[in-house]
Amino acid sequence: MLNVIKAFAFALSANIDNLAIGVSYGMKKITISSKINIIIAILMSVITCFTMIVGKSISSFFNIEMINKIGAYALIIIGIHLFISECKDKHTEESQKELSQITFKNILLVILTLSTNNIATGIAASMISINIFFTFIFTIIFSFLMLYIGNKIGSNILNHKIEKYANIISAFIIICLGVFQII
Repeated sequence: MLNVIKAFAFALSANIDNLAIGVSYGMKKITISSKINIIIAILMSVITCFTMIVGKSISSFFNIEMINKIGAYALIIIGIHLFISECKDKHTEESQKELSQITFKNILLVILTLSTNNIATGIAASMISINIFFTFIFTIIFSFLMLYIGNKIGSNILNHKIEKYANIISAFIIICLGVFQII
């Protein structure tokens, strides 16, 4: 039972970032479909569990804090890029079409960002012998739920007063997520 509880807690904490990413995309009116969300969740689980499997053997070669910082800086750079893009692009017709659905580029960005953080946590989890099977299952569940809930929250809090600032707020959330990861 302790193995289940540890895997549950680990998967929950490793996927909290998905909530913020989901809010960010929801605020930009980008809908993450269930199909895309399942793909992201499965890939996140595979990446996390793979790092847990190899974590013990490579943990002596890598500094976990360094990997966490790389993930945090990646979030900050992505947020800054989104902010600069928003300042340059004042919602042309092409960008309005893009806002209605998640693009392949967005999917890769989400997977890259979230997997960077899960690599570090996967290595750390392997050091404390968290059960890989339960972690795989819980990671799929929490990755999907956090991204889904965040996306719904982000799309529902959007109103006409903040709609024109949604992309800037979204970029700010991603930058803050990266900064908090560093701290």
